[in-house]
Amino acid sequence: MLTKIILKTTLMMALTTCSAYAGTQIGATRVIYSEGKKETSVSITNKDSSPYLIKSWIENYDISGTHFMVTPPLFRLDANQKNVIRIFKANNQLPTDRESLFFLNITSIPAMDGDEDRNTLQIAVRTKMKLIYRPKKLMDNIPESFSEKLTWTVNGNSITGKNTSPYYINLAQITLNGKVISMAEKNYLPPMSSTTYELPANISKSGVLEWSVINDHGGKGKTNKAML
Repeated sequence: MLTKIILKTTLMMALTTCSAYAGTQIGATRVIYSEGKKETSVSITNKDSSPYLIKSWIENYDISGTHFMVTPPLFRLDANQKNVIRIFKANNQLPTDRESLFFLNITSIPAMDGDEDRNTLQIAVRTKMKLIYRPKKLMDNIPESFSEKLTWTVNGNSITGKNTSPYYINLAQITLNGKVISMAEKNYLPPMSSTTYELPANISKSGVLEWSVINDHGGKGKTNKAML
């Protein structure tokens, strides 16, 4: 899940910490939408003493067309209240031999009820989480069970991970000889595909490679090892 901060102000610029704008809480870090489901939902709770506008939408990854809809796309969430957004699948067909990836975006916008609010720092928080569609034929297994089967190849100053499974393998961390390899926003390996990462400077190209995965519930799964 990726959270981005958008700052808007008419009178001042300020530096803040996460705790200062943590007004809304989302009840998931990812969504697994199994084939055959009529809908799924994600809860949003306003922990603040002020209201927020909640805007939600679905973003495609590598598939065109409209495959999912979210409702309500825009609503007001009053102080200390909770609501849910519901996600529906459209009738468009998706691959049945592999998972498909989308992104659920939820933006929390402080509501401005008066002139006093308009003259203060307003911070909108956008949370972007994975929405993974899982076909029926893949429901008897989980991505984590295939994580140990990833293969890795070093080429110059980069390393490539290959995923031959039909699942998205979500990575928590990759290290080579104890040094962390940056994943930036490429913290997953698509099904039947590969992802390349830049190696840290002055690192040995051989040794112990370790990678840990994120499970369906958003928690850290097992750690795997391989010798390069």
